[in-house]
Amino acid sequence: MKIVEIFDSIDGEGIRTGQPATFIRLAGCNLRCSYCDTAYALFGEDEPCVYEEMTVDEVVKKVNPNYRRVTLTGGEPLISPEAAELVTRLIENGVEVNIETNGAVDIVDFLKRVPSSEKLFFTIDYKLPSSGACDKMIWRNFESLRPRDVIKFVVGSDEDVREMISVTERITPLYEKMQKMPHIFVGAVYGKFDAQKLVNIILTEPLLKDARFQVQLHKIVWDPNERGV
Repeated sequence: MKIVEIFDSIDGEGIRTGQPATFIRLAGCNLRCSYCDTAYALFGEDEPCVYEEMTVDEVVKKVNPNYRRVTLTGGEPLISPEAAELVTRLIENGVEVNIETNGAVDIVDFLKRVPSSEKLFFTIDYKLPSSGACDKMIWRNFESLRPRDVIKFVVGSDEDVREMISVTERITPLYEKMQKMPHIFVGAVYGKFDAQKLVNIILTEPLLKDARFQVQLHKIVWDPNERGV
């Protein structure tokens, strides 16, 4: 596996915000989002991607046994051929795995290759127009989530707000009918969209009544450009 970094920190976003976890960052991504803050994990960029080749066994041994929580991230972790094997091993070891994925890789296919487990959940981005990757979203990903999964919207413009509401309008009836609504988290592109404005949108838009506003906690605790945190 091409491993950019493995480190212990607190989850900065999502349903485990503030909880200790071992982060495993894989190299490579199939998207180039305008606001990407991990360009050092991508290939073919101005900043070279530095990684270490590790076996699945070697990666598993780096997981902190005190936490038994892993955040698998990138880049885009699901494009790694060994991702399913790694996730399987972690689940078998009793580790809770949060996969941060960008919405442009088929999670339905991935779930067929790993054990069914309450210890696995996705934090899946729906890329909005300001990302430059909105057209790359695989819609069935967002129709196939479980109650423990997270849809994450990162808002950088008024156009993004309109698209977020439109997507939520399409998704909500489907999940309400099945009584298994996934979590919805909403955040602003760091330094690009006013947080107070976004909170007011959440408070006044009925479709977002159960959404949760989030900040990137790790960018508040540490320098926003700090790595390995």
